[in-house]
Amino acid sequence: MRKTALIIGLMVAANILFAQGKRDAMKEKAQVKIEEYKDRLNLTPDQVAELKKMRESTKPEIEAIRNDESKSRSEKMRAHADVVEKREMEVAKILNEDQMAELKVIKKEVKAKRGERRDKRKERRDGGR
Repeated sequence: MRKTALIIGLMVAANILFAQGKRDAMKEKAQVKIEEYKDRLNLTPDQVAELKKMRESTKPEIEAIRNDESKSRSEKMRAHADVVEKREMEVAKILNEDQMAELKVIKKEVKAKRGERRDKRKERRDGGR
């Protein structure tokens, strides 16, 4: 009985440590992306500060939507889309026309990469049958 409890405890601890490591890696990757976008968009320090401030102000909204158990998945998705749309309008006020054009290019690249990853996952999943 004690061995079973010990094994279960070790498995839980390993899962927690793995999840924390994954979260840290995701934060680090996001920070690298932000730096890359700053360079590609030629953002001024003021623009960077405004964008960070705007992003931080929307985090609680998105977190509240994510944690709201009273809403269905589709309601949460719609609410999240509304916040993102509002954020996009604020970004458009901060960036100039050239920067907005480059941001659209970046978004298309991200969308294409996401599609490629989805296709590869599907191939792996379906290929095993």
